[in-house]
Amino acid sequence: MSKNTIFALIFALSIFVLDYIFFGFLLWKIPNESPWNTNHFYNFIYEWKSIASRPKKNKRVFIVGSSIAYYSMDKQLVRDELKRISKEDWDVEYFSYAGKSPLYLYLFLDELWKLKPDLVVYPINFIDFRMHRANVLFPGKPLAEVPNELLLKDAITEAEAPQAKIIFPWQTVSHFWKDLDWEERSDFLLAALFRFYAFKDIYTENLENIYNHRFGRNSRYHAYAGIQIPERVNSLGWTGQKFTFPFSKKLRKEGMWLEIVPDIFNGKPLSIKFSSDTWEETKKFAKPGWTKIQLDARHAGAIKAELSTTWSAFEGTGFLKDYHWDPMGVRLTQTFALDEPIQDAQYVREERTEDLRYLGMDDDRYEEYFYFRLLEDLHLRPGIRYLVELADSKKKLASQEFIPILHFPYLKKISEEFAKRQIPLLLINNPENPISLDWYKNSLWYEGYLQYLKNLQNSSVKFIDLKENLRMQDFSDYHHFTYPGMVKMNHIYCEEIRNFSALRK
Repeated sequence: MSKNTIFALIFALSIFVLDYIFFGFLLWKIPNESPWNTNHFYNFIYEWKSIASRPKKNKRVFIVGSSIAYYSMDKQLVRDELKRISKEDWDVEYFSYAGKSPLYLYLFLDELWKLKPDLVVYPINFIDFRMHRANVLFPGKPLAEVPNELLLKDAITEAEAPQAKIIFPWQTVSHFWKDLDWEERSDFLLAALFRFYAFKDIYTENLENIYNHRFGRNSRYHAYAGIQIPERVNSLGWTGQKFTFPFSKKLRKEGMWLEIVPDIFNGKPLSIKFSSDTWEETKKFAKPGWTKIQLDARHAGAIKAELSTTWSAFEGTGFLKDYHWDPMGVRLTQTFALDEPIQDAQYVREERTEDLRYLGMDDDRYEEYFYFRLLEDLHLRPGIRYLVELADSKKKLASQEFIPILHFPYLKKISEEFAKRQIPLLLINNPENPISLDWYKNSLWYEGYLQYLKNLQNSSVKFIDLKENLRMQDFSDYHHFTYPGMVKMNHIYCEEIRNFSALRK
């Protein structure tokens, strides 16, 4: 063997070894400081590897699916309720990420079996079947004239399913080999061979979080991950007019940063009154931007803050403009009031002000807000195009018959796999917002949809229909629950899990 050949072999082997050491092993030993509902694919892989590394002690219930799953169920709430009603300890885990449609679950099922599930809960809804893609790709055509093979190929493109390359590239390329051209095959094969290529778009975010949490001021982030504020903040850390927080060691030593926007001044300085049971201090601000505040370190306990005024995001301009009516205050840093950043919270949901804005609204007021927030001014908000496409798709399908295309056959394959392995699967037609449900629930399409799901039942699969179990005020959009809506559903889900489990003893 020539020296050049030996060198090439050593070089190739070194790449594989280094790729495995960092991207296959060390990357997943670094603490995960990503907040809930962020960095979806990284968090999924981290969670999956974490579950696989833990010894199994109790019965394992897995919640599988898309964002429908983790907006619908909190694993700690489910665990506590199952223990209360069954007098048994259960381990409740997620096998979910945003956009996980049946095809993607089917392609990665072998990894679920390795985690030794005793029961799997699969809450599903219209959004999971990606039916709007038929209207986007073939506008005006009924489903009967839409070529399913083109929809399937669209479903594994990087734009529609980046997870196909990130999480299960080998399964994708082997399953769709005949449907891919050589460039696409090469892309998936590279991702299957080299983790650094598969993970190139996801691995830096958590590293950036860790660096910023330790060396930065945490003023640039995707989701708030600080102390839970009793009055609540929104998902981006914006307070209302009042907020209360503990005076942590870090705040005493380093002070606190608050973001103040120009819109809040309204011709006069902003005043913030800070107080405790024994102390009161007012600070005034005349300039926008991130501002550092140092409070008297001698004070202890909870500190109350009250702003002299608030501002409206809907009346804002530029990046501050948003379509909601919540009164806005100041923005807190990502790890606000924590001495140490939270770890392993990637699937831990906390209540935010977005979850509370509908409490007390009557149906008419909510419906007005629903159309305003989700569907108004598409020409000014290209980011809501997806929501508009979903609405259009539901309304168009209401005039058609049900045809099980795209992801539906893979849901059938999933049910057959569960029957083959005799693992119980609780398939749930999840609650939907009554407003969007009314667009198509009385149609032939929806009737066929429900019948298709019912027909998936077998010796291991049970189907339940919960589509009308929540009122409209319990939804943030068409399908995702508010936090109070999730809490309401918790007992119902757990009763169904317990009953299904009891039947199989």
